[in-house]
Amino acid sequence: MKPLIQASTLNALMLGNFDQTISVKEFLHHADTGIGTYTGLDGEAIFEDGVAYRATAEGTVSQMKPEDGVAFGTVVAFDSNVPSHTLCGVNSLDELRHQLEPYVQENKNIFYMIKGQAEFNTMHVRSCFACQKPYPTLSEAASKQREFHYDHVSGSLIAVYCPAYVEGINLPGWHFHFLSGDKSKGGHVLGLSADHFTFQINPISEFSLLLPSNPEFSKLNLCEDLSAKTAAVEG
Repeated sequence: MKPLIQASTLNALMLGNFDQTISVKEFLHHADTGIGTYTGLDGEAIFEDGVAYRATAEGTVSQMKPEDGVAFGTVVAFDSNVPSHTLCGVNSLDELRHQLEPYVQENKNIFYMIKGQAEFNTMHVRSCFACQKPYPTLSEAASKQREFHYDHVSGSLIAVYCPAYVEGINLPGWHFHFLSGDKSKGGHVLGLSADHFTFQINPISEFSLLLPSNPEFSKLNLCEDLSAKTAAVEG
């Protein structure tokens, strides 16, 4: 199994460190699937089949260039040669988390990545507007985020599961991003419903962390307890 590759830390992002950590090309050099955000908090990142998509606060989706920058994210070389599973009656995001629990229960101290598809009855997503220096905190930027509600939209969910002990480095539990099948809609998932959800899951027991090199990063207090602010932002 390939490692989960992470750019920057969640606490750094929470504190407004939105500079480039790595280029899209370098980030996807050994990976093809994942989620994150781009330099300047410019949209939600969905990495699907080796392509970097950006879901913006304007409600559009575009492909990023190899030289574009990733501020924060997690990617993996996804193993698609694994069995598919189908969940039924997924009436909310909390219900999806509940139904995914058996798939991580055996070992909640490793990471997981899922790729799934559905005809979603409802999909509720958000994206933040791009920021300029001096950057706000993520909480401040998220206060101006745009939310979108879609009905009867087909597409993909890509999500990462992180164990509880990485709090501050990443988000414990599941973090979901959506990309519609026609690549015109997407974002960070706040809510959803589907009659059936079919997915594949990869357990990941190796973790690679790339830290930012910008001077602002060296001055951050990354030990600050930002869990309450993170919970409010992540929804």
